[in-house]
Amino acid sequence: MLLDNPERYNFYKLENMIKENPSKFINHLNNLLKNDGIDSVISAIKSTGISINIFNEKKQKDKFLKIIESVWSELEIEGKYKIIKMLKESTYFNKLFSFQGELRKNYFKENGISNDRFEVVSYLISLELYLREIDDDTTKVIAEKFILTENLFDSAIESTGMILKNFMYTRSDFIGSKRNISPKIIEITEKHILFSNFWNELNDVLEYWKYSEVEIIEKDDGKIHFNISDDGFELNNQISNERFLNLRHGWQFNEITKILSKYNKLEEEGIENSLLNSSKSLDTLFATLYFGSSLLNEKIEGLSLTEWIKAYQLLKSESDIFLKKQKKTQSLNLEKICLSKTEYEWKKFFIQSGFTKEQSEGIIHFFTFNRKSLDLVDCPFIKVDDKLVIVPTLTKHADTARALASNFLNRDVNLSFKGQGFEDRTKAGLLINGIINGSLYKRINGTEYECDVAFILEDDLFFIECKAHVQPFTGRQHANHLYKLYKETDQINRIADFFETNTQIVKEQLNLNENFSPKNMYRILLTTSMIGTPMFINGVYIVDESSFTMFIDRIPPSLTYVNKGKSKKYSSTRFDIFKGELTSQKLIDFLSAPPQIDIIKDFYKKTEIETELWGINRNMKVNQTIHFDTDLSDTEKSLILNNFGDIDLENI
Repeated sequence: MLLDNPERYNFYKLENMIKENPSKFINHLNNLLKNDGIDSVISAIKSTGISINIFNEKKQKDKFLKIIESVWSELEIEGKYKIIKMLKESTYFNKLFSFQGELRKNYFKENGISNDRFEVVSYLISLELYLREIDDDTTKVIAEKFILTENLFDSAIESTGMILKNFMYTRSDFIGSKRNISPKIIEITEKHILFSNFWNELNDVLEYWKYSEVEIIEKDDGKIHFNISDDGFELNNQISNERFLNLRHGWQFNEITKILSKYNKLEEEGIENSLLNSSKSLDTLFATLYFGSSLLNEKIEGLSLTEWIKAYQLLKSESDIFLKKQKKTQSLNLEKICLSKTEYEWKKFFIQSGFTKEQSEGIIHFFTFNRKSLDLVDCPFIKVDDKLVIVPTLTKHADTARALASNFLNRDVNLSFKGQGFEDRTKAGLLINGIINGSLYKRINGTEYECDVAFILEDDLFFIECKAHVQPFTGRQHANHLYKLYKETDQINRIADFFETNTQIVKEQLNLNENFSPKNMYRILLTTSMIGTPMFINGVYIVDESSFTMFIDRIPPSLTYVNKGKSKKYSSTRFDIFKGELTSQKLIDFLSAPPQIDIIKDFYKKTEIETELWGINRNMKVNQTIHFDTDLSDTEKSLILNNFGDIDLENI
């Protein structure tokens, strides 16, 4: 079902219609109904999220009723039935969100803090102390701590955006930065994290409902059950994320292995300094992966990506310095527990670090949390009184590149970079492997035709369009990403159509023999973001740079086994396309079914999950990709045997 209806992923356009001109949206729905049918109408309505009114806002309710009324009058019986089904499903979501809100409200009311003017400050203090506890309790093994801390923090910080936006919606006071809070209140407000975890899980299901297909039924006992029936969309998202994280963790392990090799030679301070330097270099490396830019010189709001990285790293460093100065907690006071400065002081801080006044103001604006922010990672500043406050343990451990990518994506900043570096890397990789390639360009009657990379393999001609994309993570981000890829096939097709009918230009610009005539011609859209499913759309193969480069270099997928401070890499023996010389047919087989996707898919299985309020049937990761001194399960051993052969994991 993936990309069966790509326009449902074009939600920014639809959301803006509803916001700026509801009548235009209604006209759009009427045209959809006439040309594509009721299913496309329902997909469009769902993707805007207007039927999910979590805070029961009257303005949103009135808009939605007007939309339904206008569509309803044009429908036959079957169409009306489908609208009723959508309304019923929306009601289930609204009820669950509402019920969760009531549970939260009643809990805090029963514990006497429902009207506490300093609830926001109490929450920020409790969050910082909670994160410090996680940090202190992680294992002493450095490599394991590196990953476990990251996973624990991810779980905790996902809730911060929802909690703070809820405070903003209920008009809670963001005051009391100097006020001492009692330990009992701090303990109670920590439960915000628990309640918001439920909200995040439900919101994840909601995003799948908005952008794909989710079956919803109410059981006899009144419990709601979800089934994510669009496996294509779900597995694409999960496999894409998993592949990206695996690559990132691989880079982390390489750095940490270097540090561990010196473990007995370094003092504790030396280890800390090595980790700090490693973290900064990894920030830059990860940014090249997230943004698809090797030089990181593209500008956003007047600042290059390198400067944005520097700005965020300064906050991480300042948080680390603040925490090192902390003594045993005496009074539970926000200014003592969290990093707090006035806006003027933060501006001065950035100016002293080499930024201009205007740049400093822009950084502060982009890094200050608001209703549209995702969480406190992408926007670490929270305004309390006249202070901009940072939760230091959270910011210290933040992934700089991921934070910036999330920030820019949620602001819908144009990140369609087309850096020369991406094209140059692709051409160099092909050339190293003896593949004739180059760029193509022709201007005719004011119209330009430019192919980033064209190459010859055997007697076949391949056209490549290079597109740098930020790695998506949420369901919403993946939907937007898929729509961009879909639209970009138009560009490569326009260019390839021209050069396919003008092969003389290709022969001239690639210095080919005059007698050369391509047997077959293929089109490839190459993206820096990770692909989670094989894609062949509008006659174009879509594949990511990571797997494409590995295939061209004849490097099969590998497994790194880490045990007792040692590691060993095992290459997969399963895929024949990596054996022998590179051929055109092997490349087509690879593009049709990238092995990296095939392997990761084995890690997921349809699973039934039950919570107190609802149940769900969805794909879950059932095999682990990272182990530390632990025995492998039978299924994990079987997975390794299937993909990597009978390898000896006991003696590495």
